[in-house]
Amino acid sequence: MAKERDMIDEIIDLQDNFQAVRNPLGNVADQLMGDPDAIPHYNPADYKDKPRISLPSCLRSTSDGQDVCDRCARVCPVAAITYDGKKVIVEDNCRKCGLCIAACPTEAFIARRQMARNLYDEIARVASTYDDCYVTCTRALGRLPKDNEVLLPCVGVIPSELWFSLLAEYSNISVYLPLGICDRCRTVTGEEYYSEAIAEGEEHSIFSVGLEVDEADMTHEQSRAFKRRQFISSMAQAGTTLVTAGNPAVSGVQAVANRIKAHSNQINTLQRTLEQVTGMKNEELRRRQLTQKRKLVLSTLQFHPELADRMVWEVPACDASRCTVCGDCVKVCPVRACSLDAAGHFSVEPTYCVNCGACVQVCPEHALEMKRINSSEMIVPDPAAEQVAKQRAQIQAAKKKSKKMLKTGLSALETFADELSKSE
Repeated sequence: MAKERDMIDEIIDLQDNFQAVRNPLGNVADQLMGDPDAIPHYNPADYKDKPRISLPSCLRSTSDGQDVCDRCARVCPVAAITYDGKKVIVEDNCRKCGLCIAACPTEAFIARRQMARNLYDEIARVASTYDDCYVTCTRALGRLPKDNEVLLPCVGVIPSELWFSLLAEYSNISVYLPLGICDRCRTVTGEEYYSEAIAEGEEHSIFSVGLEVDEADMTHEQSRAFKRRQFISSMAQAGTTLVTAGNPAVSGVQAVANRIKAHSNQINTLQRTLEQVTGMKNEELRRRQLTQKRKLVLSTLQFHPELADRMVWEVPACDASRCTVCGDCVKVCPVRACSLDAAGHFSVEPTYCVNCGACVQVCPEHALEMKRINSSEMIVPDPAAEQVAKQRAQIQAAKKKSKKMLKTGLSALETFADELSKSE
């Protein structure tokens, strides 16, 4: 349901109309008169990075080359990923689509711009600023992106965990892909992968992803909340000083930046809380690793714990009668979620476990199997929220105590007044 407009909205519209009349050509004239070399040109390669492999994070490396995982090779559209024992090779024919980055459960493939947290920050910034945020690919857009268009090498670079985190907070995200565009793309596995990732993200979250197939129907209007923040800030500054070093036009941008920063701080706090609860290291004194995708999911569940029940959580469970304490399960886990204590008891930290199942595959005695756990185990307590709740409880208790004391005092006064009237 659309929000009711007020006088501030009317003034903002008048400002926009006045600016359009004063500068009808926008920035076109400036570009025509400027240095041609300084005008940006569209190059699809500018939005693509060839991933590098971090072998310590790769399941094939930690399992000494055993065939425990081939997700990257299966999703690669041009067979550019090959194996040599426990070594993973990215060949020169790599299309830089980023699908291997999204598919890898342990985030062994690295390309800075395509990592989960960077993608989240970029999309969240646009979704916070504009009425509509469009996620698209280089083939679909074919030009320089506008401010509310997030241009990716392939939409499939966004994993399901990232879709979940975004859709739990933002209802204005759409994918722009003209009909049949994927049929003409050599990234032949991209359409199937992003379709499954979006479907899973929608199933677990609150909102759904929109779809735009006609560029003419795309809008590029800044959101009402963003404009109001800018306007109110400009009015506040105009009321205090006519000359200021600050620029009121950046107030909305600053508010969005603060929101992104707050989300980043929440993730960092979440990791510190986990380390305090579970310990920074496992029984083998190896430091636990929390993947970016898992951080995003856990931070989302802190704000929306009710969504945990919509997801299936599985971790390895051990049949102690079969276990020979060989330790293969612990060695294969690159995130250090699995442990064997001094007595040979197997345990796993669910929040760190990425559900890859490698430990189950390498166990020679078949003592492990993946079993579903209660979703409540995936909700990390938020110290800040708990502190606020505690303060509220203390305030309520203080109010209740004050009312009781006031009531007692009034009763005493009434009693005193009765006794005084009797004595008279």
